[in-house]
Amino acid sequence: MPKVSPIQTSFNSGEWSPLMYGRVDLDAYRTALATCLNLIPTVQGPIIRRPGTYFAAEVKDSAKATRLVRFEFSIAQAYVLEFGDLYTRFFTNNTQITQGGAAYEISTPYLEADIFELNHVQSADVLYIAHKDYTNRKLSRHKVATLASTISSAVTVAIGEIEVAYDSLTIAPGGSLTVNGEVQVVNTHTWTLDTLSFLDGPYLPVNAEDTTLTLGGTTGSVSVTASSTVGINGGDGFLLTDIGRLIRWKDGANNWTWLTITGYTSTTVVTATISGPDASATTATANWRLGLWSDTTGYPSTVVFYEDRLCWGGTRDYPQRIDMSKTGDYENMAPTAADGTVTDDNAVSITLNSNDVQYIRWMTNDEKGLMVGTSSSEWIVRPSTQSEALSPTNVAAKESTFHGSAAVSPVKAGKATLFVQRSGRKLRELAYVYELDGFRSPDMTLLAEHVTQGGIKEMAYQQDPHSILWCVRNDGVLAAFTYERDQKVIGWHRHIIGGYSDAAQTADPVVESVAVIPASDGVRDEVWLVVRRYINGGSKRYVEYMTKAWDQGDEAEDAVHWDGALTYDGVTTTSLTGADHLAGETVKIWADGASQPDAVVSAGGVITLARSASVVHVGYGYNSDGKMLRPEAGAADGTAQGKLQRSHRIIFRFMDMAGIKVGANFNTTGSGKLTNLTFRQTDDATGTAVPLFTGDREVAWNGDYTTENYVCWRMDTGGPGTIVAVMPQMHTQDR
Repeated sequence: MPKVSPIQTSFNSGEWSPLMYGRVDLDAYRTALATCLNLIPTVQGPIIRRPGTYFAAEVKDSAKATRLVRFEFSIAQAYVLEFGDLYTRFFTNNTQITQGGAAYEISTPYLEADIFELNHVQSADVLYIAHKDYTNRKLSRHKVATLASTISSAVTVAIGEIEVAYDSLTIAPGGSLTVNGEVQVVNTHTWTLDTLSFLDGPYLPVNAEDTTLTLGGTTGSVSVTASSTVGINGGDGFLLTDIGRLIRWKDGANNWTWLTITGYTSTTVVTATISGPDASATTATANWRLGLWSDTTGYPSTVVFYEDRLCWGGTRDYPQRIDMSKTGDYENMAPTAADGTVTDDNAVSITLNSNDVQYIRWMTNDEKGLMVGTSSSEWIVRPSTQSEALSPTNVAAKESTFHGSAAVSPVKAGKATLFVQRSGRKLRELAYVYELDGFRSPDMTLLAEHVTQGGIKEMAYQQDPHSILWCVRNDGVLAAFTYERDQKVIGWHRHIIGGYSDAAQTADPVVESVAVIPASDGVRDEVWLVVRRYINGGSKRYVEYMTKAWDQGDEAEDAVHWDGALTYDGVTTTSLTGADHLAGETVKIWADGASQPDAVVSAGGVITLARSASVVHVGYGYNSDGKMLRPEAGAADGTAQGKLQRSHRIIFRFMDMAGIKVGANFNTTGSGKLTNLTFRQTDDATGTAVPLFTGDREVAWNGDYTTENYVCWRMDTGGPGTIVAVMPQMHTQDR
């Protein structure tokens, strides 16, 4: 019966699939877990407790789904946009932007069913938006005129999205507001959503039939008469849904002009406005082209920038086509000059030619080219002569890998593109391999396929302080992926937000959307969520953001490990107000660095504490659970797997641990139950919070002989906790 003392020094392989429990031959087995819930495996190896979430605001209509979108002009000017049914609202600096005491919002045409199909890309103050059923649009942020004045009388001043009312204030250039000598930041921007009116394109191929078009004039509004319906909308002729569509028309002098259809008369007659150069004549000609995008043919479903061109792809009727703007002129899609001359900076159109119909699901910019994910494979679009810039005559598309993609926007992480495979279950890493001079896309869920069960519907990447891809599953579970390719770190973990989503309190809350923006302090990224819970007799959807991850040296009283939380920081008190969003709920309390008894929030949002405190965090509790795999430390005759084992003591190496329970299982009664570890020392002052514990803690282990010999832990206080290593001492029966 050999006695062994193995050590697990890292947990950054994350939670493994049950299918992998027998793979003790893999090196990653020694750094993996059977359960990793509400815990974050760090790249360095230790595992830390997930930080809690702060409440920001309730969405406009909790009965309808809502999506969050990132908008980052700079680290200091980052926004989260709340897209809902026919509206958009805005958050910045952890606060919802208001105007006149109400949430500032603008109207949009997008219905609840559309918002998760929106695709977008940002350029400075403009967010370009694509949706297959809507004309292309841009959401623009506009700076209000510079203000520089001192107001001495009692006034209410509207500045961009915010109204302020003070007896006296000074507004300096740039939006700096001084109130009674204290400088405050004021948002000085407004927002608009506009339909894009593209200049001269894009178009379908030049008419190949005998059908001619005749103009009723050479300038302004004119009639356009077709000699037949052949070649127009598959032989159906003009349609009412062609209103807004472009026509490119060549006059007798071989010069092109373009028109926008404004009215419908019949299948052969429409009214249009000449938007390009005046026509030199009205003579009938067979040299014409219809616009690619319209209510008849659909609109692009994806948009991205590549080589200073704005690229659109995946139109409903032309799902394999990509159209790129003129270089540096993002709303100009002219394929040639008016005289037909093609220059290198003209718009580019390319169709992905394949043996099957491949619907474009996403596009992203890469140093090797424009990466395109379709329903069947992954492509790279780049100059055919790579030493030259992409142009209408220097462009090629090549299939690279053959997995197919879901309609989920990919994420760039380092030099790799992470995308969701067509089924929605597998996350793949698309990266260039120098030795192959090509791309590979290995399965990142191979060791933890169960974590993405139900499918991924949205992703966002947090680069700092920990490199994590956050994934919203279709069932509302928040899956996460610690990823650092250079260090070969790939570890999955699951996160269940505190609270419930049903009246019986049996179903977990549902996470519906995720976005990541730089935090207002500029030194980390912040995770924002839409969370649906059942609260005070009804379903509520809240916008929340993840608090700061614990750093060594932080104060215990500042730790926030509740969800939907609020913080009070002021004079000592036993009564807190302002928790209206938690009315009727039982909440957890972390006050001055110690736990207090749970409390019920009154209908008016008031919480009464059992003891007075000055720094208090209240919210929903959650368990941070870890479970190690069956230990494999060998035996006298080979493996320890399948043999009776018994741990007689275990040493945990902690850092800044507030509280933890350990056991051979997660039960609260019976053999191997969770047992609370105490960290109060004899010299700690009574009546004060227990200091955070850093160091080794030996635990007598009362488990039975078993073939499993699991080690489990749970952190459920409001404080932090980091596990650096676990060192069991055990015996293995060789017979």
